[in-house]
Amino acid sequence: MLNVIDAVFRTKYNDEFKEDFERNKSLLMQTVRNDGLMSAGTVKWDVVDPVDQAGIRTRDGQIPESQLGLSQVSGTPEEHFKKYRIDNFDAFRANPNARAMMSKKARVAINRSIDQSIVNALDAGTLAINGGSAISPALLSTFLLWTNTLWENDVPNDGNVWGVITPRTASQMMKIDEFKNSRFIPVNDQPMPGGVLNAGYREWLGVKWIQPHTGLTGFLTTTAKNYIYHQDAVGHQITGEPEVHPYYYEPQDRYECWAKTWHCAKLVLNRGVIRAVTDDTLAF
Repeated sequence: MLNVIDAVFRTKYNDEFKEDFERNKSLLMQTVRNDGLMSAGTVKWDVVDPVDQAGIRTRDGQIPESQLGLSQVSGTPEEHFKKYRIDNFDAFRANPNARAMMSKKARVAINRSIDQSIVNALDAGTLAINGGSAISPALLSTFLLWTNTLWENDVPNDGNVWGVITPRTASQMMKIDEFKNSRFIPVNDQPMPGGVLNAGYREWLGVKWIQPHTGLTGFLTTTAKNYIYHQDAVGHQITGEPEVHPYYYEPQDRYECWAKTWHCAKLVLNRGVIRAVTDDTLAF
């Protein structure tokens, strides 16, 4: 037998688990484009490059012609799995909710992998308002520079620009009067699109700042990577909701559960993603 459950949990347990804290939802999937075309194991996102100025018809009467700047960005989906198992002995001597908790935890792990793939795509961007040195997230001038760097790239301020930051960066922002004062932004946080539970955003300077994210690269270090980006700048494609399969495996007389999804993320438009490095070790 597997003996995957500690002896204490086989003899003393509550009727219901109290879970430890973790990120259990994807915060970023609703903030990127998901219109990629999947074919032959590859996902492609179409892009029409910027066009030149309109031409002037000359005296020969011919109308100037142009060509669309068509391009594609491709990504390769991968299967992400999480699997648990418990033998027949422990299943009946441990907390009766053990099998249900395996199903839930497997789905949570898949959701975190979705966010990680999008964070990896953001990290592939090359544009930043600073290099390796940290900027101050407690200054209005920092965010004016950050957002204007995006607008100067001809990225539209159309309500589809998102900001994802660490908790320490979010707390430093509360020192900015123009951010924390209700005269400048709505008092109530807005719900995320797609009905994501326990997630919302606060719109400021043309950016929808989602709730602080603990999965960003450099979290809790001196080089934490924070981002603002247009929704069309990053593509993510997924086959659907994570599949969760709890079952009884008769050859080994045990219960198993696995969850999987097939997805990938890719940076589509580099100039639509701007990074800002902050120091996540700063004291308040």
